[in-house]
Amino acid sequence: MAENLRVLLVEDSEDDAALVVRALGKGGFAPSCERVDTASAMAACLARQEWDVILSDYSMPQFNGMEALKLMQEKGLDLPFILVSGAVGEETAVELMRGGACDYVMKDKLARLAPAVIRGLREAANRKARQQADRAIDALVRGMVGATGAECFDRIIEGLCDWLGAEHGLVGVLADGKVRTLSFFRQGEKRENITYSLAGTPCEGVVRDVYKSYPRDLRRLFPEDKDLEVMGAESCVGISLRDAQQKALGVLNIFSSREMLPAARLPEIMEIVAVKAAAEIERLREEEEKSALEAQLRQAQKMEAIGTLAGGVAHDFNNILAAILGYTELAKQQMVPDSDPDRCLAEVLKATYRAKELVQQILAFSRKGDQEIKPMRIQCVVKEALKLLRASLPATIDIQQRISPDCQAILADPTRIHQIILNLCTNASHAMEAKGGTLSVLLEDIALGPEEAQVQGLEAGDYVLLVVSDTGHGMDKEVMDHIFEPYFTTKEQGKGAGMGLAIVHGLVTASRGKISVASTPGQGTTFRVFFPQVPDKAGGEAPRKICVLPEKGSELIWVIDDEQAIVAMEKLALERLGYQVRLFSDSEEALAAFRGDPQGCDLVVTDQTMPHLSGLELAKAFLAIRPDLPIILSTGYSSQASEEDAVRAGIRRFIMKPVNIGQLAAAIRELLDQR
Repeated sequence: MAENLRVLLVEDSEDDAALVVRALGKGGFAPSCERVDTASAMAACLARQEWDVILSDYSMPQFNGMEALKLMQEKGLDLPFILVSGAVGEETAVELMRGGACDYVMKDKLARLAPAVIRGLREAANRKARQQADRAIDALVRGMVGATGAECFDRIIEGLCDWLGAEHGLVGVLADGKVRTLSFFRQGEKRENITYSLAGTPCEGVVRDVYKSYPRDLRRLFPEDKDLEVMGAESCVGISLRDAQQKALGVLNIFSSREMLPAARLPEIMEIVAVKAAAEIERLREEEEKSALEAQLRQAQKMEAIGTLAGGVAHDFNNILAAILGYTELAKQQMVPDSDPDRCLAEVLKATYRAKELVQQILAFSRKGDQEIKPMRIQCVVKEALKLLRASLPATIDIQQRISPDCQAILADPTRIHQIILNLCTNASHAMEAKGGTLSVLLEDIALGPEEAQVQGLEAGDYVLLVVSDTGHGMDKEVMDHIFEPYFTTKEQGKGAGMGLAIVHGLVTASRGKISVASTPGQGTTFRVFFPQVPDKAGGEAPRKICVLPEKGSELIWVIDDEQAIVAMEKLALERLGYQVRLFSDSEEALAAFRGDPQGCDLVVTDQTMPHLSGLELAKAFLAIRPDLPIILSTGYSSQASEEDAVRAGIRRFIMKPVNIGQLAAAIRELLDQR
C-alpha cells in the first residue's frame, strides 16, 4: 500500500512538478502536493498546515532554492529539504547541503528521488528521536544533552557509571562478528578503542536478547572472555543499539567489579540512552556517506577535467607527430635503401608510431565510455607500464621483472592492464618508501589443476599469472580483510583516497580474472592476479608497413588545416605523387573559395579542430552545395566529432592523426577511383 506523503513543492514549472509527482508515485508514495513559486506563497503554506517534506527547484523567476531553505529554517521547522534541479553546480549543491538541505536530485535522474525522500524522512525521524531522547536524558542522566560523536558516547558511559557505581563501560559497533568500540572506559579512565570477537562474551547475549543484565558471577558465566578477568568484572548490564528496522548496530555495556543491584527504571533509562547512542551512530554513518558522495562528486569533476585536458594535449601532440611522421617519410623516400641514413629514419618512424600509441592510451583515459575488451597479449603493456613507473619511484626501490615473452592472450584492453600494474606497483612502493626495498613483477603462463584451482576459487584450466610483490612493512589479517573495500586506507591523509585496490579488484573482475593477496607483517606483500587464457584470434600484431606508396594521380586536392607544418608537408607529399594541391589555413576562406567555384576541386582533406568553422561544419557546407564531393576528415582528437558523425554527414573517410603519407594517399586514390 502506498505511503501518504504531504509534499510542499517549490517549483515554477507545472510540467516538472507533474514529473516529480509521478516519480514519487513510482517510488511507493501517495503524494499530496501543493506547488508554490514565491516566498509569500511558501510562507502561507507553511503556516496553514504541516508538511512531511519540501522539494525545491533552485532557480525560479521570483525565488530560489537557497531562499526557500532559509525561509523554512526561519519558521523554526526541521523538515527534509531536497533540492530537485535541472542544472546546479557542484559548489551550489554543496553550499545548500551545508546550509541544511538533506540531499539533491537532478531532474534527469528522478529515479533517485524516492530513495532520497525515504532517507530524508528517516533522517528527520532520527533527528526527532534524538531530540526526544535528549530531553529524557537531560532529566535522568546529567551532562549528556547536546553531545555528539565520541563526546556523546563518553558522556553516556560516564553518566551511567556514576549512576550505577560501576568502573567500566563501552559503546561499540558490530562488524563481521566483532565489536569495535567507539568509546571505552576502564577504571573510570578513557582507554584506546579495541576490537574483539563477539562470541563467548556478555555482548553476545546483549545482541541476542536486546536488553540483558548479569547482576553477579559474570566471569564464571563467561570463562573464555579474558577481558573480564583484566577488568575484574563481576556484573554487567547491557542493551543493543538498533536502527529503525530493529537491526543491531552495536552494543552499550556497563561493567562493575561488584554485584550490580537492580536500579529503579534501569531498563527504561538504558532504552532512552540506547536510542540516543543508536541515533548518533546512524548520524555518523550518514555523515560518512554524505561526505563520501561529495568526495565522489568532486573526484568525478576532477576526472572530467583531466579527460578534457588529456584530449587537448593529445590533439596538439598528434599535430606535432603528424609533421614528424610526414617529413620523415618524405626524407626516407630519398634515401638509398638499407643505408645508414635510411635505417636511422626507420628508427625515427618506429619511435613516432610508438608515440602515436601512447597518445591513444591518453585518449583512452579521456573517454567517458568503456574500451572494448578483446583477446590480447599483455606482456608489452606490462613492460611499458613499468617503464613509466620507474621515473616516479625513488632510487631506493629496485624493480625486478620476469616477463615471459610467450604468455598467451587474455580478454583485456591496454588501459585496464596499465591501471592494474600502476595501482599495484604504486601501492607496493608506498609500503617501501621509508626504507626502500625490492619491487618484483612476474608474468607467466600457468596451468591450474583441480586442487590448485579450488584453493584460488577458480576453475581448473590455463591462466596468465601476474605477480606483484614487495619487501615493505606488510599487513596483518585484519587489514587484508578490507583492502579491496572502497575508501579503506591505512595511509596518512594526502597519501591516497583508498580507491586504488578497489579499482584494481573491479578491473580484474571485468577481465574475468581473480586477485588474491598474501602478506606477513615486517616481510612484505604479494598480489597474485589470475587471468583466464583465451584463443588469440588476432594472431599477434601484424608487421607495420612503412612508406609503401600507392598509385599516382593528377587531380586537384584541397588541403584545409590551421597547422602550417602539416599542410606544407601534405602539399609536398601529394605533389610528389603528381597531384595538384591548393592549401587553406582558414576554414571560412576555403568555404568562400568553394562557393565561388564548386567544381574547382576533385577532393577535400580537412582537419576537424580549426578556428571559425570546424571540419565537420565545413564538410556539411561543402556537401550542401555539391553532394558528390569526396571529403576526408582528419583529427588528432575531438569530442565534437566521431567516425559515426562523419558518416552521417556524408564524409567518405575519417582518419585519426597522425596518419602516414601512404595511408592518406591510398585513401585519396581509392575515393577518386570510385567516382
